[in-house]
Amino acid sequence: MKNLSNPVNLILFSAIVAMYLALSLYQIDLPGLHYDEAFEAVPAVQILQGQPTTVFRESGLRIGGQVYPLMTQDYIGAINTYLAIPFIILFGPTPAALRVMSVLVGVVTLGLSYLLAYHLTGARWVGLVASVILATDPTFVFWNRQGVFVTAVTAPIALAAVLCWLQRWRSGQWRWSIFGAFLFGLGLYAKVLFLWMIAALTASTLVLSLPWLIHQRSNLIHLITKKKTLLELALALLAFVIGCWPLIVYNIQTGGTLSSVSENAFTSYYGVNNLAIIPNLIERFSQFITVITGGHLWYLGDIATNWVTPLLLGVVVIFVVITTIRNKLIRSNAQKIPPHKIALFPIFVVIFVILASIGTVSALWVTHFAILMPWTALVIAVGSWFLLMAIDTLPRFKTPARLFVWLGIILLVVTNLSVTLRYHAALTKSGGLSTHSDAIYDLSDWLHNNAKGLVVAMDWGLAAPITYLTNGQVTPVEVFGYGWQSDVQLLERLNGFIAQPEALYLWRAPDEIIFDRSNEFKALYRSQNLEETIEEAFYEKSGRPILGVTRLVIIGTASNPPQ
Repeated sequence: MKNLSNPVNLILFSAIVAMYLALSLYQIDLPGLHYDEAFEAVPAVQILQGQPTTVFRESGLRIGGQVYPLMTQDYIGAINTYLAIPFIILFGPTPAALRVMSVLVGVVTLGLSYLLAYHLTGARWVGLVASVILATDPTFVFWNRQGVFVTAVTAPIALAAVLCWLQRWRSGQWRWSIFGAFLFGLGLYAKVLFLWMIAALTASTLVLSLPWLIHQRSNLIHLITKKKTLLELALALLAFVIGCWPLIVYNIQTGGTLSSVSENAFTSYYGVNNLAIIPNLIERFSQFITVITGGHLWYLGDIATNWVTPLLLGVVVIFVVITTIRNKLIRSNAQKIPPHKIALFPIFVVIFVILASIGTVSALWVTHFAILMPWTALVIAVGSWFLLMAIDTLPRFKTPARLFVWLGIILLVVTNLSVTLRYHAALTKSGGLSTHSDAIYDLSDWLHNNAKGLVVAMDWGLAAPITYLTNGQVTPVEVFGYGWQSDVQLLERLNGFIAQPEALYLWRAPDEIIFDRSNEFKALYRSQNLEETIEEAFYEKSGRPILGVTRLVIIGTASNPPQ
């Protein structure tokens, strides 16, 4: 990072990274390992153990007798699976292995945020402001701790792509467009919703370039059809394909992504009406506000919000927009791009991503906005730079306005830090709630010591964490099926398990059930003169039961029957 070569900047940025690491690595095992974190890591453990690899839709590359997954789901690539391997070698199959990896991805995001803010504005202090806002942001801290859960790797890929395209525009060198296109492909492979970011970056660039495009409209076709331009486009397209080739091969093998998109185009798997544009947009905007306040992290044991973030964001956006509309545009000889366009760019990116996000193949999950984690900090940092430039043209208001800007930034950092520490205090007490409970560690340890045969997962969220945490020694079979109603093969699958008296059945507590198959199970075993006995129960730190293990015994012999 040659832009950090200045000793003062290097020291300040290092201090910011150190603060971020302190906030992120503290009690790293908490909350409990979530299913989506473990699901992508299970193939990594299996590869390291030389076990048969669990691959999605039976799709993978067979090399030397081992199958290597291409995707972990129809719309999520296996980047985290392969990134995790060296960390699992170092730390074993532990939560720390996955979370240290994703925390370091957060360090890369901090560095790229610094670089993008600096390259946009030419001011290193803007990069430092963006970095310190991000490093203390509770969403950034806790989502990067569980970066596999939210596919946090998409955030640095997007930033790196923007830097490449910015360098291409400034230098005219093809290598940057080729690198940028490759990163677009890699981001799409990481998670298909990266398409929102590609669309947002393209739309933002087109809107900000509209005056130039109109002025050059008569020459555009000539410019585009020049041999050099066509060759660069061809190389960029090839680089894009190389970036997402596993996604392409996966769809050649299975058609999974294409069928998932087509089958859920109008109504998603979770029942979202993708044609309800206005309601979905309202919901997405509400979610975005929740994300930037940090109020979505309820599963840590508390809800803490920082309303300084949306307030300061709103002030910055309004100022930039009003200044631009009133045509009081600030000129800077140091910038090839007009400053108001630089300030508008991150604002447009956020807006266009929110607009693109109203359609989904799954649900309107708040975690989809992990891709936007750095962009709020960029809006505020770059917008503050623009505000300070505007103040320089108004000598009467210069001092109080500068004081206002810096107090606002300081207040944001302090309140961010306060909310992050509050969440840590809550997490210490709770250990994580619901599907994030640390009870999964107790269950995994118990199974590792007590499971002598078949283990059957009767609900979602159990098999992958247990397989990962036991290093593949206990591999529960998911029997419940992923339909909201049980499928016709459920009883057939269960029949094969009931014949094995040593089989253990894993359950969620009644108020935590996701796929309820208890009635079908009871009807089946009762017809064979069997009943359940509870082998062990597992609790949140509050004492609330969360998970349980049962076994089937001859009717009348259960020592601890469920109530």
